[in-house]
Amino acid sequence: MIRPFDWRDVGIVRRLSEQGVCLDAETCYTRGWHSLQSALLGYLAPGVGTPTFVWRRAESSGRSAAFGQMRHRPGDEHARLLFIAPGYAPESGGAWEELIERFMAEAGERGAHNLIAEVEEASGEFEALRRLGFAIYARQNIWRLDGLTLDKITSGTTGLRPQQASDAWGVQTLYANVVPRLVQQVESPPNHNGRGYVLVEDGEVVAFLDVGRGPLGVWCEPFLHPEAYDRSSEVIASFLRLIAERDARPVYYCVRSYQDWLHEPLAEAGFEQAGEQAVMVKRLVVRLAEVERSPVAVLESSRAKVTSPMVKSTRRGNGQTAPANGIYAKTNY
Repeated sequence: MIRPFDWRDVGIVRRLSEQGVCLDAETCYTRGWHSLQSALLGYLAPGVGTPTFVWRRAESSGRSAAFGQMRHRPGDEHARLLFIAPGYAPESGGAWEELIERFMAEAGERGAHNLIAEVEEASGEFEALRRLGFAIYARQNIWRLDGLTLDKITSGTTGLRPQQASDAWGVQTLYANVVPRLVQQVESPPNHNGRGYVLVEDGEVVAFLDVGRGPLGVWCEPFLHPEAYDRSSEVIASFLRLIAERDARPVYYCVRSYQDWLHEPLAEAGFEQAGEQAVMVKRLVVRLAEVERSPVAVLESSRAKVTSPMVKSTRRGNGQTAPANGIYAKTNY
């Protein structure tokens, strides 16, 4: 049985949280996952918090349980699986399958078109998602840099600066030119909330670093135009210098497969690979091409027949209207 989280499930969530798997890399590396806190917030504020569902089944050896959590912002076409506990196991009794199917239905009811999850490709979770119809649309490598201090950073000479509202169009254009169309159909472009950094050359944005922060670290997803390849090391160094001036937490770079040429400059800057994931999506709606409209033959080849004669009216001197033949129709006036 699956039902929304309520106060009776506090013990289950607290007990199983340490056995779960996080399915959103940015959340995992920057904030960690506070399952019980998120579940309680979703229970007290259904339209604001994280939807949490609990699975329970009675067995001869006792009762087995699992729970999962999802994120969806109102009006967004994309929802994300965030956390499921315990991790997938063949003997889980169908908990994973039933929970994910419930999240598919929940995301669809909220208006989402896609359900996204990030998992290690060599994991049981990956196999479970694939059996449920999830497909890989990108791969990503997570790079980590610890002990961030100014004395360890080479000088960055680029004009990298904080993002401004006027950069929105340039960032959108860069995103459209760098990110494959398949990925654009599944994920939303950066939301231009002013949390990133841009490099502008000749009036065009050639690099954009989308940055998120949490108590555990700083997250960066880069978008660099191929023409800026020669300056990628400078962009990385400038970003680290800007971060080190205000933050000493670990820095994580999320590099998608379509920008794998960034691996070398990241390694030269001292980053180490922290993880490799498949980014998977389950489409909840089917995109249809516009139907071509063709004229109906019967309307083109025939005219409607007149079944009664048209009556012309004349205007009388007293303001009344009468049929031309002098016959009046009965009215309610």
